[in-house]
Amino acid sequence: MNDYLDQPLVIVIFGITGDLAERKLLPALYHLVKHRQLPQDFRVVGISRKHIPISDVYKGLHDRIHASDYDKAVVEQLHDSTVMVQMDLDTRDDYARLLEQLRDISGELGPGVSRLYYLSIPAQAFVTVVHHLGETNHHEPFGQDGERPRLLVEKPFGYDTASAETLVKAADEHFGEQQTFRIDHYLAKETAQNILTFRFQNPLFQTIWNSRHIESIHIMAYETIGIENRVTFYEQTGALRDILQSHLMQLLALITMEKPAALESHDIHRSKLRLLESINTISHEDVERKAIRGQYDSYKDEVQNQHSHVETFARLHLKIDNEQWRGTNVMIETGKGLHEKCTQIVVKFRPNEDAPGTNQLVFRVQPREGITLSLQAKRPGLSKETESVKMEFDYERAFFGQTGDAYERVIIDAVRGDQSLFATAAEVLTSWQIVENVLKQWSESSKGLKIYPIGTPASDISDEL
Repeated sequence: MNDYLDQPLVIVIFGITGDLAERKLLPALYHLVKHRQLPQDFRVVGISRKHIPISDVYKGLHDRIHASDYDKAVVEQLHDSTVMVQMDLDTRDDYARLLEQLRDISGELGPGVSRLYYLSIPAQAFVTVVHHLGETNHHEPFGQDGERPRLLVEKPFGYDTASAETLVKAADEHFGEQQTFRIDHYLAKETAQNILTFRFQNPLFQTIWNSRHIESIHIMAYETIGIENRVTFYEQTGALRDILQSHLMQLLALITMEKPAALESHDIHRSKLRLLESINTISHEDVERKAIRGQYDSYKDEVQNQHSHVETFARLHLKIDNEQWRGTNVMIETGKGLHEKCTQIVVKFRPNEDAPGTNQLVFRVQPREGITLSLQAKRPGLSKETESVKMEFDYERAFFGQTGDAYERVIIDAVRGDQSLFATAAEVLTSWQIVENVLKQWSESSKGLKIYPIGTPASDISDEL
């Protein structure tokens, strides 16, 4: 598993001075270097439109790393391993010059260099960047012993089915599906990774994982904060595109897919796609009934657009039309400005005449990742009354805080070439198709948009169901 540590590595980061790089990528690189999870011979090549000193790139790390974990020597190692390149993303010649610089860097590192291109850039720049990379042969290995470079792409993967198809075509034309890694950092969180292990390595749950025993599946991603400084992005995106269509649809696939032939990338993706294809597309006639949207009350003032009907809350009622899940209610929802911050999957089991109590299984993705099973137990004493109690697994307590960061896993899996936790083109396109009619209808008017105060519980944003 650690063979990759012997292979020189070059990570090219487009957008190294951006918000995502500052908050997630650079701290992840710091921890990987500190814990010796990157090859000894590695380079970071940062791409920026403006001239930026390397020291400025890493100056914010001190505030992102816990004081007890901060090591100045690690920051210096990162600094000394970084090269900054100033280029115009729209100019083809700059990509040709970049290729020569990368060739020189690879020559210094030795044979067999692995290259990653991490695109932490706005979605509208994706096609241009990938096209120029392909035109100037960045998708080709250096020498016979080099690996084909890999492309890491941040969401959103388009804004609808048509734009997603354009992005898929651009990546496929030059890098190909096997070299394209579409990042969904929710899937790299420990609880998400553990879903398949929990389901398929514990015989206890395998025989009851179906509509006969499971009444409902509720997947939620709540935030207390608003859009903060992401005005332009959010006005173009909204809650459904930002979280629900991508992150939550992927979690739904993991929690409901049939058992793959093996827990390997190819088999996992085949099972996920089969599940996504079995979800009924929401028809135009059903949008008002099965798709609920809301907007927190200060949103219009924040974006300075009193006519905006972009949703900050979205809820979908879905039906999985296959033998395993027909009859189980599925609801996925996400929102900003709500009363709590949490991302979790709630699986509610059906009661019966002999056991009318409620059993519930909760997968907590954030905060405090873990799994909780609610059971009925007899109260102490002479009474026969029962009460709901919990059996709880908490990652931090069980593994002494060794959960790791999702972006560390993203980088390492890409270096290894393991696509298990990344979204395939087919999965992305199928997810867009499921919500296509909702997006179209919501874009045409503000009908049904529910205005809610900051701090509202999601359950108070009611719907007809």
